[in-house]
Amino acid sequence: MNNAKTNTKPLILNPKSGICGICGLLLFVSCFRLDSFLFDPSKVTDYLNPADMDSSWHVRFIIPDSLVEPVTLTALDGNHIYGFFVRQPAEGDCPRMRTFPGSPTDYTEGVRSQSAESAESAKSADNPPENQVTVIYNHGNGQNINRYWGRVELLWEVGFKVFIYDYEGFGKSEGTPSGDACYADAQSALDYVLARPDVDDTLVVYYGWSLGSFMACHLAAEVRHPSCLILENPMASTSALAKEGAVLEIPGSFVADADFDNEARIPFVGCRTLIIYGKNDDTAVPKRNAEVLLSEARGWIPITGYPVENANHADLPEVMTYPEYERVVSAFIAGDSL
Repeated sequence: MNNAKTNTKPLILNPKSGICGICGLLLFVSCFRLDSFLFDPSKVTDYLNPADMDSSWHVRFIIPDSLVEPVTLTALDGNHIYGFFVRQPAEGDCPRMRTFPGSPTDYTEGVRSQSAESAESAKSADNPPENQVTVIYNHGNGQNINRYWGRVELLWEVGFKVFIYDYEGFGKSEGTPSGDACYADAQSALDYVLARPDVDDTLVVYYGWSLGSFMACHLAAEVRHPSCLILENPMASTSALAKEGAVLEIPGSFVADADFDNEARIPFVGCRTLIIYGKNDDTAVPKRNAEVLLSEARGWIPITGYPVENANHADLPEVMTYPEYERVVSAFIAGDSL
């Protein structure tokens, strides 16, 4: 299925500039390539080593090792890519522990998955138990899985199963990152998750943060519609990113080889979609990214925008506070009002 629209935004040129202006523009574009900006991976020999974790990543190491399954997949080009499938504890096992920065260590009040009220709600037909939901987490452009493990913890402690993977060239994954490789890696991740006997294929959610929004939208629009889609501080397209560093309307293909165009794909994702974004995001400026996607999606899919005051590109859960972030995400997935 490929209903994606082609980005045909024209170059805006001053008619008086003549051939010199055109040549100058082409020279500028040839020098200004986004590919190196789009991918900023780091390599590791082992994942989840506390010594490799930066404090700004807010990793708490709250998931028992027994619930973390290392996964090795073979990409379409033969390279190995690495990930982790995080399971939920079996019924009767010890409950998930909450430790929110800035909150009492034994904080449990109001936590949806820990309350008796939510347990009763989870038994209803309209609200399936959270531990039946599986989230495929498509991470951002930097570092590797370690950088995003704190986000995995947040989704896990709500009650979701989570699969996170590294794109080619990231972490232990072999190869070199590219748009085509990232899309192929995302499809390999989806195929793996759907093949698991403990995954309900009607309750698979795609989550994309930043660069990962391209992979999440690609999967939803062109591979398989998910139960729902969540995009955090998404990018509209490589054209929109070029606008962050230039005053020209430049088609994405002029500045990057990657076919990254959420603006064209989002009308065709075929599911409820939440776009959650920081109003102070200076990497993917909302008026050229999140707000553009909201506008493009309206009339095509059920779309919800959730702007967060004072949040930038990488601190959204911290600015919201973890309990509020978890409430919003779990409520949306359950189909409840935010």
